[in-house]
Amino acid sequence: MKVIVTGGAFDERGDGLVWLADFAAERADVLVRWKPPEQLRVAAKGFAGGSLGDDGLLYVAAHAAVVRIDPRCAEVTGLLHQPCMNDLHHVAVVGGHLYVANTGLGAVDVFTVSGEFMGSHSLLPAWANSKRMHGERAPEPLTRAHLAWSGTPPTSWPESADRGDGYFTSSREPQAFHQRKVPDHLHVNHVVSLDGRLLATCFADGSLRDLRTFEVAASVGRPFVHDGVVHGSSLWLTSVDGTVFELDRRTLGARRTLDACGSRHRGWCRGLAVTSEHLMVGLTESRRGGSLQQPWAQVETSGTETSVLLLDKAGGRLLARVEIKDRDRHTKLYSVLPTT
Repeated sequence: MKVIVTGGAFDERGDGLVWLADFAAERADVLVRWKPPEQLRVAAKGFAGGSLGDDGLLYVAAHAAVVRIDPRCAEVTGLLHQPCMNDLHHVAVVGGHLYVANTGLGAVDVFTVSGEFMGSHSLLPAWANSKRMHGERAPEPLTRAHLAWSGTPPTSWPESADRGDGYFTSSREPQAFHQRKVPDHLHVNHVVSLDGRLLATCFADGSLRDLRTFEVAASVGRPFVHDGVVHGSSLWLTSVDGTVFELDRRTLGARRTLDACGSRHRGWCRGLAVTSEHLMVGLTESRRGGSLQQPWAQVETSGTETSVLLLDKAGGRLLARVEIKDRDRHTKLYSVLPTT
């Protein structure tokens, strides 16, 4: 059994990586190493999440572009960029369209697979995004998005001090918006098509947002979730602490949870593939003082690893493990995609 894994590394290069992981051999080989053009390079970003289309191509998010890859010949065949793209986290391929989680903008942008922009599902009003694109940090929560019936314009918010955790660049740095690391709102990080609905997974509050109604379709009761994988009668999510959630596909009610880290292999949990018998879960090593040591994830970093686990779907038992490690680089994983 083999899977395609997307990701990058926490260093200055900003290049994207795609691995082919083989559970039988318990090894991973680099399939594609993409060096972004200088105008799109952002340190420590690399590739985020992606999907395989019906055309056999891999569509994967870079920080400010969608990269099209032919995994059969391990070649980059196209690059899609808009200056309003920022911190893209995932690309879903649904019915000949690309749904791009534009995390920094708080939106899901829609393109045809040929590259035509169709529109955007924005989770923030335009005036708020305008301020953010000019470097102003919104208060948490973004209460000023709730307008009153007085007819008065929204008041400006005070600019917050930098968090100082290395995740955001200074709001006054001269880079274009698409090259900056900006504070986000709901941190939309994944899009999934579910029985005619488009749902966006939001890391900040643990919600699934319906992109048609913009309502909360479901919430797992805790923040810090990723993914959104449909299989059979269930929808599956991950959380950074290693929890895997199984939701009822029809009601989106909770069915059960599994602990991916119960196998004693720990890491920042993100990346999920589901088959009839297996769960394949990605982990990323945390390093003290590194980019993963955030206020929302103050966990013990010793003993964590970057790997993909093959788990028994029924009970979560570890069946195989592929470590994805570079001696000189702190690698990170985003998507785990089954492949034939």
